[in-house]
Amino acid sequence: MRLWRRPVWNRTIWRNLTRRAREDRELDEELRFHLQQEAQLRMDRGQSPEDARRWARRDFGNVTRTREVTREMWTWSALDRAAQDIRYAARMFRKNPAFTALALASLTLGIGATTAIFSVVNSVLLRPLPFRDPGQLAMVWERPPDTGHNNVVQTQNFLDWRARNRSFQNMAAVFQISTNLEGQGEAVQLPRLRVTAGFFETLGVAPLIGRAIRAADDIPEAPCVTVLSYGLWQRRFGGQPGVIGTKLSLAAGPGCEVIGVMPAGFALPTNPRVDLYTAMQISPDQAQRDGRNYSVVARMRKGVSVAQADADMRAIAAQTSAERPEMNAGWSAAVVPLMEQTVGDMRPTLLVLLGAVLFLLLIACANVSNLLLMRASKRRREMTVRIALGAGRWQLFHQLIMESLLMSAAGGIAGFLLAYWGVPAIIGMLPPGFPLPRRDEIAVDSTVLAFTMLLALGCGMFFGIFPAMQAGRERVSEGLRQGDQHGSAGNRRVRNLLVVAEVGLAMLLVIGAGLMLRSFTLLNAVDPGFRPERLVTFRMVLFSHASTFDQVIARRATLVAQMIDRIRNLPGVAAASSIHLLPMTGNGNSGTWYSRADRPAPPPASNSGGDVSIVSDDYFRTMGIPIAAGREFDAHDRAGSPRVGVLNLTAAQQIFPGENPVGKRLRVAWGQGPNEVEIVGVTADIHHRGLDGKPEPCLFMPQAQQPSAFVSLMVRTAADPVSLIPAVKEQIHAVYPSQGIQDIQTMEEVVAGSIARPKLDATIMAVFGAMALTLACLGIYAVISYSVEQRRREMGIRLALGAAPAGILGMVLREGMALAAGGIALGIGASLVLTRYLTSLLYAVKPADPAVFGAVTVVLTLAAAAGCYFPARRATRVDPAMVLREE
Repeated sequence: MRLWRRPVWNRTIWRNLTRRAREDRELDEELRFHLQQEAQLRMDRGQSPEDARRWARRDFGNVTRTREVTREMWTWSALDRAAQDIRYAARMFRKNPAFTALALASLTLGIGATTAIFSVVNSVLLRPLPFRDPGQLAMVWERPPDTGHNNVVQTQNFLDWRARNRSFQNMAAVFQISTNLEGQGEAVQLPRLRVTAGFFETLGVAPLIGRAIRAADDIPEAPCVTVLSYGLWQRRFGGQPGVIGTKLSLAAGPGCEVIGVMPAGFALPTNPRVDLYTAMQISPDQAQRDGRNYSVVARMRKGVSVAQADADMRAIAAQTSAERPEMNAGWSAAVVPLMEQTVGDMRPTLLVLLGAVLFLLLIACANVSNLLLMRASKRRREMTVRIALGAGRWQLFHQLIMESLLMSAAGGIAGFLLAYWGVPAIIGMLPPGFPLPRRDEIAVDSTVLAFTMLLALGCGMFFGIFPAMQAGRERVSEGLRQGDQHGSAGNRRVRNLLVVAEVGLAMLLVIGAGLMLRSFTLLNAVDPGFRPERLVTFRMVLFSHASTFDQVIARRATLVAQMIDRIRNLPGVAAASSIHLLPMTGNGNSGTWYSRADRPAPPPASNSGGDVSIVSDDYFRTMGIPIAAGREFDAHDRAGSPRVGVLNLTAAQQIFPGENPVGKRLRVAWGQGPNEVEIVGVTADIHHRGLDGKPEPCLFMPQAQQPSAFVSLMVRTAADPVSLIPAVKEQIHAVYPSQGIQDIQTMEEVVAGSIARPKLDATIMAVFGAMALTLACLGIYAVISYSVEQRRREMGIRLALGAAPAGILGMVLREGMALAAGGIALGIGASLVLTRYLTSLLYAVKPADPAVFGAVTVVLTLAAAAGCYFPARRATRVDPAMVLREE
């Protein structure tokens, strides 16, 4: 009988969803109507009412099947079927809470960790910089002779680049230096960025209120103006628009007028911590005599590639090298995209972590897939009964896929929530100076949510496809006869392959974690060359106002000497001194040229010399650096006395090989021009730039003779150094009330901060490795446990026939360890291929380090043995009599 139904394909989705219940009622009423009509016809022919209804139902056929066929003709029948399968899957998961909890935990950890790492990768590597046409922005550097390292730019070279280039719309120089902000209580030192006119236009960002720095503000002797960062505007001025026109008392000059406020989040990525922007005010008359100080940011013209801009700048650098060989001989230039400059060496680290977490996700998916396969084997009777009752194989496939997708969706939501709460917490735990680019932009946003949902769906298809493909492959009669007692050989092979894959991936991750941990252990054990304990540091920039430059220089020396003298007299202070650039802070010493004075000066392009540190007397004793020969600086080494210097061992061996350098003289390009210094001592090497590099040649000169505006006071105490911080600050302000302090840290914190990133990398990899090892062992345990459960009859018969329990134990252990051995072999092979990508992240460890490979193999073997032992032990306790009674 044909049922007519008016077409519904032109209805809207909303009407279909809201009217479905009414349409179901209408269909039921129509079916009842047809049955009643047929029964009435039979009663009219003389049949009894009971016989008429019975024969009407018989002639009509299966009412339920008719209802289903009719519904399939409606629009959105697939959604109905999916909703039905989802409801059934939810009931099945509620009936098996242990299975559901284990599968969800695996997926939550795998998806959550992957989402967390992806959120960082997306924010740092994938999301464009927050500027107009960010792909056109680049950094331009100088490149020293015979090196591949980029260097800051000399003043006159910047002016020539800006005037001569044909590749850039705008080019701006920047130089970061802190400044004192007075008023409203104690003076503070704030990070300031000096910029040339056009800086904000180059980046394509306008002030939130007010105006930017103009060309008229950037000429020498122009009135001081400043643009505030959004953060300083909120903290110091409460976000009041009336701040425009306010006069600030800055070290840059009295009465510095606020002319603008930048939007929230604005920062040059290479200088993310800035509160104030002031005009550079370059003097063209002095530009040729200036040193190399500036970073340069530029916007390329449309249609100009990075390669074309780089060739243009190298050609200009060749011209300036020929024009001023005393300054530029052999020097070139390099153009680096701003995005590449921002990310720096963090790119390989993030890619390695992303690869590691994807491997972890694969292990989690393999684990869940194995659980589903074992669950499918237990449901063999259910599937065969459903097939026998008329269910199609596609319906079973659809049902199992929907179960997998429901599981993965739940794991995806839980994983997203884990990342949403965890990522900000982890970022907040990082130290302020941690070298993570675009740190303030990292967020778990809608892009990450979309990624998580796609990832969850992909995982659902991945771990659900194997159980779904196995559904209904066996013959119905065989499935009904065997029931739940035996899984198919195909199932066992797939389960075993998944376990081998899990162990192999876990081996790869644990080896990676072992390499990182060993690398960090060796790095942490490096002797920095000084004693960081009970040593506290106070970093600042001195701003000493005076009429002439010579008076400024003299004032610097006097201020530092007075501060140190007062600090040394404090109770509990064992020693005190200063250095201009603090060791282990990511900044190298200042570089310059120096050579033997008893020999002809080398050509300018030879790049002879090395680092320079400006220190006060008693510095080496304060730091605990041994003196190898001669003496260190003392109170006699001051302005007006013969200029002196101290070399480290590396510099002494490089400049005076096989000789005693004490008493010899060096020609040094420093300060106002070349001058000679007498070497009065040789000191042991220290790791100034970081623990992961070799000590560089370094010349130390006294602060009293070569005063620097950059000062880091070093105070060694007899007890806890933190307790003396207020007293030291009091002495600093007693000498110079308007002097702010940029940063206060113990030297132990400085050293720990210098290795914070390798420590974090090793920690994350160790967590991933531990999770992978746990999941792999659980996979082995689950498979062997299930195998033992399925083979209870076999074990009971073996024991009844006289097999020893030890034999049963050995048989099960061999089965499990064979899977583990296959996975370990696979993991070792993959590790030999892939760990070479860790080379840039390792210190003093080779990617194929045999100690790490051997240790991880032993650990994984023992863990796998533990995972196999307990199911194997349970197999020896099978009661033969009970098994035979069940048969």
